[in-house]
Parts: sequence; structure tokens; C-alpha cells
Amino acid sequence: MSTTEPVEPEATEAIKWGSPAFVHPRGTILLVISTHTAHANFTVTPSAKEAFADELEGLETGKGSVKLPYDTPMPGDLLRRMARHRLTEFEQDGVNWM
Repeated sequence: MSTTEPVEPEATEAIKWGSPAFVHPRGTILLVISTHTAHANFTVTPSAKEAFADELEGLETGKGSVKLPYDTPMPGDLLRRMARHRLTEFEQDGVNWM
């Protein structure tokens, strides 16, 4: 898979809680990205975040969010895998948004 290939090509972009979000064609939020003064947040469901807990060690996290400081390299591959996991947990397991 190309690093630029979208995880869910049919997802649409929307504004949710004032932040960009990607929404499944069936209307469920897949992920939200928010920007702050010194970092960005990549937010998925708590279960999607927990599936990658070992790889997130060393990063600050919240309920379903990963804090991405602007002064450190972005873990793009990890974020793509988390997004794919989020898509799978929705489509195969019926896990909705928080």
C-alpha cells in the first residue's frame, strides 16, 4: 500500500466539534484531528488506541487521542495503521464512535 493511499477512500471530511474529521459513508466518525498551540491530536476510539498501546509508549495519550508535538517527527506509519484498525473495528465489529 502506498503511504499516500487513503485508508478509507470513500470517507468524507467533516467538521466535528470544531475539528476536521473523517466520516464513514454510513455516517460514523472514524477519526478526528485537532490542532493546538504546541501539538496536534489524532483521535480514534479508545479501543483502537489501546490496540496500539505498546507502540504508543512514550507518547502522551488520552481517552482515544494521541498527542503529536510539532517538534518531533510524526509517526505516520503508526497513525495509518491505527486509522485502518479503526475502519476495521467499525466495519467488522460494529464499534461506533465514543
